[in-house]
Amino acid sequence: MQTPPSIGLSRDAFRELGAESVLDLVADTLGFPLITKPSRGGSAQGVSWVSDKEELRRAMVHAFTYSDDALVEKQIIGTEMCVGIIDTGDGPQTLPAVEIEPVSGHYTFEARYTAGETRFYSPPRRDQAVLDHTASQALLAHTTIGLRDLSRIDFIVDDEGECWFLEASVMPGLTETSTLALALNEAGYDLTGVYTALVERAASR
Repeated sequence: MQTPPSIGLSRDAFRELGAESVLDLVADTLGFPLITKPSRGGSAQGVSWVSDKEELRRAMVHAFTYSDDALVEKQIIGTEMCVGIIDTGDGPQTLPAVEIEPVSGHYTFEARYTAGETRFYSPPRRDQAVLDHTASQALLAHTTIGLRDLSRIDFIVDDEGECWFLEASVMPGLTETSTLALALNEAGYDLTGVYTALVERAASR
C-alpha cells in the first residue's frame, strides 16, 4: 500500500529544532506542493494546501492549533476517493467507492458542509480495474489497522491509476449527505437498518 512521502513533526520538536531549520528541511526533503494536517481530527480542520515556504510556515502554525503533532505530506495530484467498510456481523465488506470533486479544488471544511460546494460521484468516473484495486486497498487498510464495525478509507488516485492511502476515519459522518451514506444508498442498504444493526452489535459485546 502506497502512502505519500511525509514527515511527522511534534510541536516541541518544531520549537526546539528551530522553525526556520525545520521548514528548510521539509522543503528540501519533500519539495512542493505539500499538504499539512494535524495527526488526528476530522472534517479537514487544520489542513492546509501549501505551495511555498511562506505558506508552509503559516500552515504549520495552523496544524498545531488542532494537535500537538502534525503531518506534512507530498501532495499527490489526482482524484480524491473514499471507500466505506461495514461489518454488521458477517465480516468487513467494502461499499461502493465515492469520488469527491470540490468546486474550489480543495476538499476543505467549507466544501464538506456547504451545499453545492462539492460534487459526489458513486460510482466514480474511473475504470473498474481502478475501483477494484481501491476497494482491495481499503479492506487491507481497515484490517491492518485493526478497525471494526465501520470505517471510511480515503485515497487519492493519480493520473496513472495508482492508489495512494491518505487516512482512515473511525468516526465517519452518518448524515444523509455524508459520503458513507451515499455509498450505503448506492449499495442498496437501508440506512436506518444498518445503523440499528451496528448499535445492536455494539450493545451485545
